[in-house]
Amino acid sequence: MRKNQIHLSRATTKIVALLAALGLLLMLGCSEKDGDGTVLILELENSENVHQYWVFNPYNRTIERCKATAEQAITQILASNAVPKDSKVKSWRCSLTPPESGK
Repeated sequence: MRKNQIHLSRATTKIVALLAALGLLLMLGCSEKDGDGTVLILELENSENVHQYWVFNPYNRTIERCKATAEQAITQILASNAVPKDSKVKSWRCSLTPPESGK
């Protein structure tokens, strides 16, 4: 009987370790730090009432990379014809998903 208890204890330990390893893999796989690309979302103020502009970048796959390149991207967006010329950026953020339509 004692032999069965020791065997069961080792099996239980192995199962718990396996479940912990699987849980860790799932957490890493579902991390929000890495995606198919990032979205830079600008909140704007201008005379044409264009309040939001966003752009998807498939080459920036992390929020950190998006934040690191945001200043340059914002400068390029404001210099382009994508937004009204008198636009001022009230705020900006990086996301892994685009904002919902209608908001």
